[in-house]
Amino acid sequence: MRSENWSLRKIATEAGVLPKVARDAASEGVIDATYLVETDIVLVRLYGALKRLVWPEERRPANQDQALRVWEAITVETARAAIPDDITPESGLFIYQTGCTLATGPGPYCQALFKLADQPFYFAPIGKWFEELPSRRQPRGLALEPEAV
Repeated sequence: MRSENWSLRKIATEAGVLPKVARDAASEGVIDATYLVETDIVLVRLYGALKRLVWPEERRPANQDQALRVWEAITVETARAAIPDDITPESGLFIYQTGCTLATGPGPYCQALFKLADQPFYFAPIGKWFEELPSRRQPRGLALEPEAV
């Protein structure tokens, strides 16, 4: 990862969320606001998605701040542990009411689909989000030329 001066606002902008979401993520311990790194973009993006999830039959007032739920904390820590070493472009988190499953390829992906077939779940494509980080993006105007055969 290239070294940059990250701010909560810059992390939020790159994650595609409001600055309040990044501030909330910092206040709940998802990221460390005193030492921000590029991979925090993935964690803030995940945090933003998790905070919007409401499971069937769950009541959560929209106008009230909510503490991090247990399954949200498990999911964030699973993502944190996987980034960057266990992440491939196909990696994703299958998130369900009691936790999550990290799938890093077609086999684990299919296994998670079968395991969760009878319950609601959310799939967070953290591998795709990791590939979209600024340091991993291809600079504009530098298209790769196909190799001559």
